[in-house]
Amino acid sequence: MVTENEKDYSEYIQLMSNTSSVLALLSGFTFTAFTILLTLLPDPSSIASQFTLVFLAALFYLFMYLLSWGSPWMMRHCRNVPPLSKGINTFNSLILLSHVGLESVIVLMPLVWGLIYVALASGVLLATSIILTNIYIWKPLWEYRKTIK
Repeated sequence: MVTENEKDYSEYIQLMSNTSSVLALLSGFTFTAFTILLTLLPDPSSIASQFTLVFLAALFYLFMYLLSWGSPWMMRHCRNVPPLSKGINTFNSLILLSHVGLESVIVLMPLVWGLIYVALASGVLLATSIILTNIYIWKPLWEYRKTIK
């Protein structure tokens, strides 16, 4: 129960949770579209095919970036957040590792078909995504988590 002096963010948290679900769905759809196009295009080495694959990779990285932003942002509106522990640190590290691992697949798949330029462009997008995620999501999250006792 929320007192009169406290703001109730439960509706906002529900909205962000729904948004996260939509972003997860869009990420999965984009990853699937990338994979299907890569495997079924008659000539994946054509400029149009490569542009389409790079565009899908950029969309995928955008959706994953926005998806990874949701939970840390919602955490700031929760009243009872447990302090950091070894288990929470391990869980957060595994989440980060799984995001980077999934995003790395978009770089590695074009290499199977010899699409070096698609792999390079995807690698640059991945590096940009990792840098931005570290600067704007993970560092602020760790700083915020240090303040919780």
